[in-house]
Amino acid sequence: MTLGGLAIAVGLLVDAAIILTENVYHRLTVAVGACRPGLPGEATGCSQSPKERAGQTGPASGGRQSRREVVLAAAVEVGRPIAFATLIVIAVFTPLFTMSGIEGRMYRPLAAAVVAAMAASLVLALTLVPVLAGWFLGPARSGARFEAEEDVRLIRRIKAVYAPLLDRCMRRAGLVRMLALAVTLPALLLAFRIGSDFMPQLDEGALLLQTVLPPEASLEEVDRRNHRVEDILRQFPEVKEVVRRTGRAERTEDPMPHVLSDVLVVLKPERSRSIEDLEDAMREKLAKAPGVAVLFTTPLGMRIDEGLGGTPADLQVRIYGPDLDRLAGLAEKARELMEPVRGITDLRAQTLTGLPQIRITVDRDAVARVGLTPADVVDALRIGLAGEEISQIWVGQRRFDLVLRLADDRRGDLAALGSLLIDGRDGSRIPLGQLARIEQTFGPGSIQREAGSRRIAVEAGVAGRDLGSAAAEVRRRLSQDLDLPSGYFFDIGGRVETQARALRSLALAIAVALLAVLVLLYLALGSFAETLVILATLPDAFVGGILALWLAGETWNVSSLVGLIGLFGIAVQNGLVLVSQTRSLLAEGKPFGKALHEASIGRVRPKLMTAGCAMLGLLPLLVLNLHGSEIERPLAIVMVGGLITSTLFTLLALPTFYQLVHQIQERWRGGRIAREEAA
Repeated sequence: MTLGGLAIAVGLLVDAAIILTENVYHRLTVAVGACRPGLPGEATGCSQSPKERAGQTGPASGGRQSRREVVLAAAVEVGRPIAFATLIVIAVFTPLFTMSGIEGRMYRPLAAAVVAAMAASLVLALTLVPVLAGWFLGPARSGARFEAEEDVRLIRRIKAVYAPLLDRCMRRAGLVRMLALAVTLPALLLAFRIGSDFMPQLDEGALLLQTVLPPEASLEEVDRRNHRVEDILRQFPEVKEVVRRTGRAERTEDPMPHVLSDVLVVLKPERSRSIEDLEDAMREKLAKAPGVAVLFTTPLGMRIDEGLGGTPADLQVRIYGPDLDRLAGLAEKARELMEPVRGITDLRAQTLTGLPQIRITVDRDAVARVGLTPADVVDALRIGLAGEEISQIWVGQRRFDLVLRLADDRRGDLAALGSLLIDGRDGSRIPLGQLARIEQTFGPGSIQREAGSRRIAVEAGVAGRDLGSAAAEVRRRLSQDLDLPSGYFFDIGGRVETQARALRSLALAIAVALLAVLVLLYLALGSFAETLVILATLPDAFVGGILALWLAGETWNVSSLVGLIGLFGIAVQNGLVLVSQTRSLLAEGKPFGKALHEASIGRVRPKLMTAGCAMLGLLPLLVLNLHGSEIERPLAIVMVGGLITSTLFTLLALPTFYQLVHQIQERWRGGRIAREEAA
């Protein structure tokens, strides 16, 4: 994730340097153009050649600035806005350090890389870049086409189209503002129709299938059924290797019964089908394996999901209550209600009963007649079934425990257990069958407890649909149709539970990022009205991110929401520079309309360069299908889409909003002056 942060930052690192370098180049050209050679029939006021004037370093005659003064003035002019613009980018990534859980572990290194890189780029842009620009930059060619020669041919053509388009937008400012709102509102509504998930599915080059058999299945039957599953999986040409592990020891941190198996399916690097298509094909084939329930996940995904939610399933409906039989009935009813839900796959209900047991009930009256207690019978059973260490055997330096118990073939034989002789107080030996009732029954294989109550779970995966909407429909169906007796309740866990916690954390991070942007913009401009003008860029940036997510078929997840947070800082950067440049031109005595027009035209080149570099930095995450790139691809999609629309908005619509705010301010000032004069 640190390398991913650098991939994101690589396009942003040069933004401050681009703006400063472009302004130095522009000011050097303007300084030379002020005394450029005259046009035919025009007098010239400068006797030096352009080269001599550009290289002048000492005090200039006639009030002209030296090269050093021009560079310093150009750097100071944009130093404040680029400093605050970079600080805004740093500020919006800072709340990611407060995230917890797996999302925090994944995206804190990304935030650290971006923050450190942006801070270093700001220091270099304010110190080293002006020096290098003063040494190596020269003005554009002077002559009859001086105004155009400052730009390269591509920028000149863009400005030739942009200038009249900007004039039309300014003449129809009300219509442009209405169109901007008309585009923004439907796109924001579209955001609520985009599904939600926890994390993008990671292509690990392998699948992990968890198979479950009934609890009464023997180890030999479990092995036979799983061999059948392995044979089916090996028929797929994309499969390289299949490895299985059945059960885990009881003394491990994560015990697993023998009826539960993890089947690792290693895939070939070159595959003709996607992971989703391959899962669907495998699921269809494995449906023919009788008695085996299969849950699809990935090796890393299972470890993450089990560590966070206690289950590898996407959805886990947990039903709580005191009675096991009633819980089993409710679980079966919940499974029937979940089955028709679109996107629900690998549905399975936990089996509480079905494990064969030998139940021995002591007859207290019969035991009392022979002078024994129930504890005497239980102690004899303990020795016969579980065994008791009676001695130790030494073989050289090795020690072995000598354990007394019944033979293996007799411990499960009801007749043999009934003939087990119990020593009486008077020296007689009584068969166990005369002192207790021995019967074979079926009981729960395991009893799960949570929140101080017994519980049963219904687990399912989600495929072909986003996790958030599937979980919402399951919750709605169960709330309406699952009739729970008094003392029983249910909740929904699994990956969706982790998703809900992560979304709450990210919602707080988004709110903090917006507040940081607002505060820094106000500190940079000192005007709440102009701050709101720049913040008007954000909804249109969201439009691009939302449309890009929708077109790409992605969902709202941790990655895309982190991209939205990063978009806050990047989207306001060009708006801040435009407003600062306009204010600088106003300070030179130019009227607002001309200053805004000149700043808008003059900022075309840095706007396109900064947005283009940021998108180029994100391009590898979009187009390269590398291992791990799936995690950051939604982030890149949101940021690239948002950069496109925010750049268009800054070029065309933002000047009209700025003009409206300026007109309102002028009317307010005029009214206040009139009231003061009247008083």
